[in-house]
Amino acid sequence: MAGSIDSIMLDTSVWIDALRGKTPHIVAVTQALLNDDRIVICGPVIFEIKRGLRPADRKKILPLMDALIPLSVDEAVWDNAGDLDASLRKKGITIPPMDVIIAQICLHHKVSLFTLDEHFRSISELKFFEP
Repeated sequence: MAGSIDSIMLDTSVWIDALRGKTPHIVAVTQALLNDDRIVICGPVIFEIKRGLRPADRKKILPLMDALIPLSVDEAVWDNAGDLDASLRKKGITIPPMDVIIAQICLHHKVSLFTLDEHFRSISELKFFEP
């Protein structure tokens, strides 16, 4: 499944919204994607989620993350992420480094990104999941 057009990477912004139950539409879409086994994950998203989890939530949320399909990050991803960041900065666009890496992982694996962060829109090659 990973790498197919149907696979979707949820950015940390979506996970936070869904796990906190902030926006009913985001919660429902996330649940539907989970039910359909369409969600993939990567190390940077896991890192961002883990660093913000309250101890009481860890036992509930971390097994969910472990059940998702992880996308690999090889040397090409790191190399291309550096080039992507440099090209954005040349245009005067600054995106948090971790988000550049998440975007590059999506590009490398040809998966869509579901995000609430508008700065990802600066990456024209990136495909977005629009619920």
